[in-house]
Amino acid sequence: MAIFSVYVVNKAGGLIYQLDSYAPRAEAEKTFSYPLDLLLKLHDDRVLVAFGQRDGIRVGHAVLAINGMDVNGKYTAEGREVLEYLGSPANYPVSIRFGRPRLTSNEKLMLASMFHSLFAIGSQLSPEQGSSGIEMLETDTFKLHCYQTLTGIKFVVLADPRQAGIDSLLRKIYEIYSDYALKNPFYSLEMPIRCELFDQNLKLALEVAEKAGTFGPGS
Repeated sequence: MAIFSVYVVNKAGGLIYQLDSYAPRAEAEKTFSYPLDLLLKLHDDRVLVAFGQRDGIRVGHAVLAINGMDVNGKYTAEGREVLEYLGSPANYPVSIRFGRPRLTSNEKLMLASMFHSLFAIGSQLSPEQGSSGIEMLETDTFKLHCYQTLTGIKFVVLADPRQAGIDSLLRKIYEIYSDYALKNPFYSLEMPIRCELFDQNLKLALEVAEKAGTFGPGS
């Protein structure tokens, strides 16, 4: 079982907190000699495989790490351009990890805003007044669970479809938000949450939920 990520969206649709709690296994990591027998290209500030599928590496996969060091978009951990680094024979042999491209901060902001709009549409489409809006979306690889408070804050959890106890977890996250964000004298409503105690207690709650599969009344 796994809980993939947590989003907190304010009543205006702005993303005020996001946590990725599960790192999927690398699609493929291999050591290459020069010249690299894959065609790479730059797209949306990511280095992607354009041609040359092999050994679990697929077209569309992104370069995630070089020699065990995570890349930052199109740059290596040392700040060099990935394509320039991989174009130099002096840097071989080189170990490259490929996988599905990770969402950027801007993409996460955009997706949070889009879900906020979709949530509102769902409420308006209801034949009855007082609809709760979207509470769950399901795919074959994950479920999206949403809990909206009376003040309009949305807590969104993406989890494995088999993960149990998400409704209880969502309310636990709301409790943590109330205790460690709202009661923080330095926190302003509707603004991004930057609180170490909130981070620590949220991560602990996710660990407990993943191990237990549910959140009991005494948790």
